[in-house]
Amino acid sequence: VANLAQFNAIRYDLNGDGVVASTDSVNYYTAFPNATTGMGCAATCTGYELTAYLDFDTDGSGTVDSSDDYWNSGAGWSPIGSDASVSARYSGDFKGNGYTINNLFISRNTSSNQGLFGAVHSTSRIETLGITNANVTAGSTQDDHGILVGTLYGEVVACYTTGSVSGRHQVGGLVGIMGTGATPAINTSYSTASVSGTTNVGGLVGRMAAGSITNSYSTGRVSGTTVGGLLGSGASSNVSDSYWDTTTSGQTSSTGGTGYATADLIRPTGYTGIYATWNANIDGQAGNDDPWDFGTASEYPVLKYGGHKVLDQGRGDYDKDNNGYIEVANLAQLDAMRHDLNGDGNPETGGTTGITAYGAAFANRDTRAATRMGCPSGTCTGYELVANLDFDENGDGSITSADATYWNGGEGWLPIGREGSSGAYRFKTTFKGNGYTVNNLFIARGSAEDVGLFGSIHTNGRIESLGVTNANVTGDRYVAILAGTLFGDVVACYTTGSVTANDNNASRYGSVGGLVGWAGLGHDPIRATISSSYSTASVNGYGRAGGLVGNAQNVTITNSYATGRVTRTGGTQPTIGGLIGYLNNSNQVTVTASYWDTVSSGQSPRSTLSHIGDNTGLFGTPTLEQQGAGKTPRELQTVTGYSGIFADWNANLDGEAGNDDPWTFGTAYQYPVLQYAGMNTAVQFAWQPPVVVL
Repeated sequence: VANLAQFNAIRYDLNGDGVVASTDSVNYYTAFPNATTGMGCAATCTGYELTAYLDFDTDGSGTVDSSDDYWNSGAGWSPIGSDASVSARYSGDFKGNGYTINNLFISRNTSSNQGLFGAVHSTSRIETLGITNANVTAGSTQDDHGILVGTLYGEVVACYTTGSVSGRHQVGGLVGIMGTGATPAINTSYSTASVSGTTNVGGLVGRMAAGSITNSYSTGRVSGTTVGGLLGSGASSNVSDSYWDTTTSGQTSSTGGTGYATADLIRPTGYTGIYATWNANIDGQAGNDDPWDFGTASEYPVLKYGGHKVLDQGRGDYDKDNNGYIEVANLAQLDAMRHDLNGDGNPETGGTTGITAYGAAFANRDTRAATRMGCPSGTCTGYELVANLDFDENGDGSITSADATYWNGGEGWLPIGREGSSGAYRFKTTFKGNGYTVNNLFIARGSAEDVGLFGSIHTNGRIESLGVTNANVTGDRYVAILAGTLFGDVVACYTTGSVTANDNNASRYGSVGGLVGWAGLGHDPIRATISSSYSTASVNGYGRAGGLVGNAQNVTITNSYATGRVTRTGGTQPTIGGLIGYLNNSNQVTVTASYWDTVSSGQSPRSTLSHIGDNTGLFGTPTLEQQGAGKTPRELQTVTGYSGIFADWNANLDGEAGNDDPWTFGTAYQYPVLQYAGMNTAVQFAWQPPVVVL
């Protein structure tokens, strides 16, 4: 079974032998095209197995609604098998193989036996299946409902459910009722689902009329009139080594099982204590099967038997696309990056406080070396943004104390990375913006250095495909919107807003830029790079101020531009420029096909080099080309493709074969903006200043 259509077709072959009645054959073979009678089984087929993840949110909108398959006019999924008769029950085996079925939706207020399976025969075994984020609602007049099975006469082994289920009588997070006339069994399974009903309501099972429950647990909230944390009602003597969480369930009693507080359930990290018997033989072959993973002392056990992936079970998979980059979805996670500057998923700065903060931001993360954070082989290599972020958390249009988390007593954001011994505290890995933006960055640290979204970026650091918009940044020296100091790479990034540096100390050479404050180490053989990037930010400082970069020392700048107003307050090092404020070492700076707007910046094309630091005695005289080229708005806007001054801008940024077409040029009255890696061109065009035709 590889898709929902095939899963749905199981209802036409309840014993799983691959043979269907002629009246059902069209529906069945539409789901299994070109199949022959017998379905290719060596002898007689005995059931089904899942070979892929399935999701009832078929259009990927985040909700199950009328645009999704199996909406069925709002009734949702029709359970497989019913308890109308013995022959109507599902009687084949079903192996989940560790895959999950996500977003199961059922809302059937006039039918009993609701669940993925309505009723399961005594000959059937459901195993190694996870059902996640389920929403099963059966109303207040119907009975026998569970997320996995409504009525169970067979076996459930190594299965789990998450989400919610509600009904009237016999309602459970995993199974509604374990029926009579057979010996149904639940073994090595769990549910975290919330469960509500009237009578016989349990976190795992609503009612056990017969059978057994072994080595299983539940944690979900349970509510109703006659309820139990694990089991709503039934034969308590047939429940062994099975537990419920008295803290999260809100229940202190159960017909069967033993209740423990959360701390007691998560504390053991192996087959000891209350879990001493849980290393059981499940497959019937020689030896126990080691079916559970216990994680750390802050995590519940989860299943690893039969292909189950611990990362599918709330164990903190922060690399869902398995590309090696930890996914950053909110400001707390962005903030936590400061404790793991090399991006391997193992915090190395901040001591115990840093580890705690990192763990809080990446809740329930997998901490094992082999699978840390969900990265392939446990080797994470950086971070990637998976959502737009906004420092105006309450959406009132300004950054105030109401945005408490990152206001920091009025100083705003604390930059990630800083200068330190041998660069140990610089940000030293890759950060992919994936075209998303960080909006309303606010920093007011007038006596600090290395100020920006990133304070200091190591030679091993790379920031790419990121927009930082509507920023308001103030610092002392080495100040910018994206990075205070850069010794690595910036690729396809842009900034908007304003940035100010207060430094007026002649011996310190403060630097401020719209994108980067200081770029490049002294004589380091590794050169910093800025490519296919731009800034529209206004820049003001006492010392070295540039529309893109304040101070350039050992850096290559390619295919970039700046349009922001550049001004100086005064000071002893009043060197400013439309693109670069000061060339600290002209022999180590290369600027290619990069420009500034001579009108919007207020910086005219220069006929002399007096404003870019004529360090003749040390490094030789800089050339005019090393400033970049000043252009009027008309010159920057008229070209609408890779021609003229932009002829070389279709560059290779990702290192793979072929150029990447990173820019779009809009109309003849717009500046170029970035379209690389899905960057939103409409957002960028909206930030452009009013059209000036010169």
